[in-house]
Amino acid sequence: MHRLSLIGLSAAALLLFAAATAPRAAQLPQEDLDSQGWVSLFNGKDTSGWKLRHEGGKNAWKVENGVLINSESSTDLVTTQKMTDFDLHIEFLVPPGSNSGVYLQGRYEVQVADTYRTPPSRYMTGAIYDRIAPSENASRAAGEWQAFDIRFRQAQRDASGRIVKKAVVTVVHNGIRVIDRKEIEGVTGAALDDAEGTPGALMLQGDHGAIQYRNIRYRPLK
Repeated sequence: MHRLSLIGLSAAALLLFAAATAPRAAQLPQEDLDSQGWVSLFNGKDTSGWKLRHEGGKNAWKVENGVLINSESSTDLVTTQKMTDFDLHIEFLVPPGSNSGVYLQGRYEVQVADTYRTPPSRYMTGAIYDRIAPSENASRAAGEWQAFDIRFRQAQRDASGRIVKKAVVTVVHNGIRVIDRKEIEGVTGAALDDAEGTPGALMLQGDHGAIQYRNIRYRPLK
């Protein structure tokens, strides 16, 4: 391996070198995740602002120590808040062998599963389920807290109702951008509806096993 000498490099070249070799940040494009405008979707005390997907369905969701816990397979949980274009931050803990999903607008599943050290696929954590595989596996081991930072732009329709622009998503998983501004080819399985291009809720999949979530917040985009 050749050693790179910094002697004689201009100040501008040094800056470019530093930028190229710096670690990847957990920031979404052109936005500072610490800036204003974030709205909490989970108060850490109870499930205010959420409802079961199916009224009267099995409910194993509870809140303990600021964590939203689904202790066993039960009904999906849906926000009463609907969103259009947004940034989302959400943290999750997957028990061994378990499976869940974060549904953007209730239509597009960002997969959550026990997929530590598995090859990248359209069915692993960080994927848009059955649509887009992540560029790499950024998963941590089961039982460890992980995070998604997601930017979502909803599909657009013309006056006749025809979709003229597909939904676009960026997914940062544990600080690594694994999906970068990719179009989503239609809703994914078990979606709330197929009304692409209209505001939709956030849904957490609960019917595939135990899962834990915390620090759930979103920021509307202009």
